[in-house]
Amino acid sequence: MNAPTSGRLVAASMFLLAACSGGERASQQAASNPCAAGNVCNPCAANPCAAANPCAVALGEKIRQGDRTLYTGGHSSAELIATGERLFNDKSLSSAGTTSCATCHTNGTGMMEATFAEPYPHYVKMAEERAGLSEVTAAEMVQLCMVIPMQNEPLDWNSVELTALTEYVVSVQADFDASMAGGMNPCNPCAGKNPCNPCSGGNMN
Repeated sequence: MNAPTSGRLVAASMFLLAACSGGERASQQAASNPCAAGNVCNPCAANPCAAANPCAVALGEKIRQGDRTLYTGGHSSAELIATGERLFNDKSLSSAGTTSCATCHTNGTGMMEATFAEPYPHYVKMAEERAGLSEVTAAEMVQLCMVIPMQNEPLDWNSVELTALTEYVVSVQADFDASMAGGMNPCNPCAGKNPCNPCSGGNMN
């Protein structure tokens, strides 16, 4: 092999190594980017919260309770609350199996806005922006959280699981201190005033 040919092969090898290294770095940066489209920690990534969001109406219909009554399965309120608390901490409810309701709402009420103290149905900013709903029932709020932060399908309206989570959410309202409401959502590193997050300020309640 002559010297020019050998030099070209060395240069080509160096180029390929650099390209592979660059691709690996790009992959690592994407994985560490909390605002990446596929990052489960950013519930706003796939669907910006523009006022004219064309997906809002569809989502609103998907989670709307209407005249549905919740199914208790013959369980007492105390039993449903206990089951709801367990489900509230169950990461398997999220599509990726990495996020539970308690990931954001520690102790049941963490990251709730002051309006959480009001009896349901009440106004929730995320529900208005993401689903076009001026107010939501407790069950609708559970369903909204299932779809957005948990990135999963709504629970079956005839399921004990939905009723249990709803009962638990309502039960923790009694201990909610509205003066401690708000703050940065640990479930969404893009929250606050980060321009990367079109839903900034839209905490869940």
